Amino acid sequence: MDKTNASLIDIDYSQLMDLRIDYAFKLLFTKGNPRLLISLLNAIFANKKIPRVINSLEVKNPYLDKESSDDKLSILDIRAELDDGTAILVEMHMYGLGELKAKTIRSWARVFGKELEAGQRYALQPPTITIAFTNGTIESLEDINNPGMARGKIHRHCMIMDCEDFTVFTDALELHYIDMKAFAKAVNEANSIHIDDTEEAMFAKWLSVITQADITNKSIIKDACKEEAILMAVSTLQMQGEDKYTREAYARRQDEIWFHNKAMYERDEYKRRAEQAEAENEELRKQIAILQAN
Repeated sequence: MDKTNASLIDIDYSQLMDLRIDYAFKLLFTKGNPRLLISLLNAIFANKKIPRVINSLEVKNPYLDKESSDDKLSILDIRAELDDGTAILVEMHMYGLGELKAKTIRSWARVFGKELEAGQRYALQPPTITIAFTNGTIESLEDINNPGMARGKIHRHCMIMDCEDFTVFTDALELHYIDMKAFAKAVNEANSIHIDDTEEAMFAKWLSVITQADITNKSIIKDACKEEAILMAVSTLQMQGEDKYTREAYARRQDEIWFHNKAMYERDEYKRRAEQAEAENEELRKQIAILQAN
C-alpha cells in the first residue's frame, strides 16, 4: 500500500459525507469506481448465503416511467442491470419508513413488468432484486409488539414462499431490507462488527462505513479500510466531499431530510396526543356514565 492510501486510514471521519444521505450514497456508488457497487452487492448476497457473484453490471437510468399522467414519478437511488438481465434496485431511506414496504414492492412491480420484451416467454423473464437501506425498523408498532416477531433484525431477506412448507415459489421477487440503525446500535453495544445478523465480514465492514457517523469506536472503521474496495470507497468519498459544489448540494439534501423528519415527527406527535386526549375523554365519559347510573 502506498503512503497516500495508508494516510487515508487516519482521516477525520467527521468530515466525510454521511452515506445515509441518499445524495452521497448515489454519488459514491454510481460516479465512483463500479467495483465499489459490485463489492457492496456481493457482500449483501453473501450475508444471506445467496449463491450469486456479480462480476460486472451496468448502471441504468434511475427514473421509472409513469404508467399514466396521474401516476407518481418514481426515482430510484441506484438501478443496475447484470449480464443476465437481472435488475437490481437500491434505495437509501432516512425517512418514510411507514410506506417503505409498499414503495419497494411497487418499484419492483414496475421494473419487473417493463423488462419483458415482445414475444419473450414469461418464464424467461429475469428476476428483479430490491435492496433498501433503512434508518430504522420497517415493522409497524403492532408487529413489534407481537411476541413472535424478531426484534432488532439487521438484514431481512424476503421472497415469495409457500406459507406451509416455506419453499420458494419463485425467484422473480427478492427483497432485502437492511436496518442501519439496528446495526450501529449492535456494534456500539458489542464494540465489534461480529454480531449475530452480520455473518459475512465484508457485509459488516461495508455497513460500518455506511453508518460510520454513529459508530463510536472509529478503530472499527479503520480496520474496515484494510479492505481494498472499502479503502477505495473512503478515499473517493473524501475527495468528493472536498469539492465545493458537491459539498453544497450535499448540505442542501441534509437540510431537506432534517426538515422532512422534523415535520413527520411533529405530525406523528400531534396524532399521538390527539389519540391520547380522545382516550382520556372516553374514560371520563365512562366514569360520568357510571356516576349517573348510580
